Amino acid sequence: MLPFLINWGLIQFRTLNLFLILGFIAAGFLFWRKAREEHYEESEIFDGFLLSSLVGLIASRAGFIILQFSQFGGDVWRWFNIIGAPGFNVLIGGAAAALFMYRFGLKKKWDVFEVVDFWTLAISFALGVLWIGMFLDGTSFGHATQLPWGILFPGVLEKHHPIQLYFAAMYFGLFYYLSWADYHYRTFNWYRAGKNTAQTGFMTSVFLISTAGFSFLMTFFRPTQFVVQGISLDAIIYGLLTLAGLYLLYTRSGRSIVSPRRRQANRENTPLIPR
Repeated sequence: MLPFLINWGLIQFRTLNLFLILGFIAAGFLFWRKAREEHYEESEIFDGFLLSSLVGLIASRAGFIILQFSQFGGDVWRWFNIIGAPGFNVLIGGAAAALFMYRFGLKKKWDVFEVVDFWTLAISFALGVLWIGMFLDGTSFGHATQLPWGILFPGVLEKHHPIQLYFAAMYFGLFYYLSWADYHYRTFNWYRAGKNTAQTGFMTSVFLISTAGFSFLMTFFRPTQFVVQGISLDAIIYGLLTLAGLYLLYTRSGRSIVSPRRRQANRENTPLIPR
C-alpha cells in the first residue's frame, strides 16, 4: 500500500487525494468531449459538470460522516480533514451528483437523459480511478478471506478481500462497454421496441443496474455500508436501485407498464369498457 505520496512531518498528501483529482480531470475531459460532439454549449455543459461534481463531493463526504458518526462525533475539524480522516460514500455522492445534473439539464431545456448518459460514461471511468486510489490508500477493503488473492492491508492481521480492485475492474469494464454502446445502442431492436429511433437513457439505465447489482453482490464480501439502528439496509437499497434501473431501461425503450388502451382511457378520463 502507498497511503501517502508526501509525508514530511506536517506536510502530507494522500495517494487517495491524487487519484480523486485524476478521476475528476479524466471525467471532466470525457464529459466535455462527448458534449462537444453533440454540439452543446461548452461553457454551460462544463458549469453543470463542475457544480454536479461539487455537490457529489459534499454529499459523498457528508454521507460517510453520517454513516460513521460514531467515529466523527461533533468534531467539525475532523469532518473537513479528508487528509487525516479520509472517507467518502460513493453511492450517496454519485446519486446526488446525478440528480443535480438531471435538474440542471431540465433548467437548461436539454435532452436530460442524453446529458446524464454522457455523465455516466465519464463517471464510470472516474470511479474506476477512485477505487484504485482507495486500494493504494488501504481503505474500504472487504471481509477476511483465505483465498489466494486476499491481501494483507495496513493495520490488520488477516488477509482481506481487495474489494477496491473488484470495483475498479467492474467500473473500467463498464466504461469500456458504455463507450461501445454509445455508438450502437440505437440499433438494438429490443431497445427500440419496434420504433424507428431509440430514446436516450440507455447508458444511464445500464450504469444504474450495473452499479447497484454489483454493489448488491459485494454485500457478501464487505462490511455493511448502510446501518440504521443496528439494521443493515444494504441489500434493500441496492435491490431497489437495481429495480429502478430495470424500470428506467424498460420505460426509456418506449414501453409502458400501463397498456396503451388503459393509458388512453386515463387521458380521456373515461371508464375502460371490457370487450
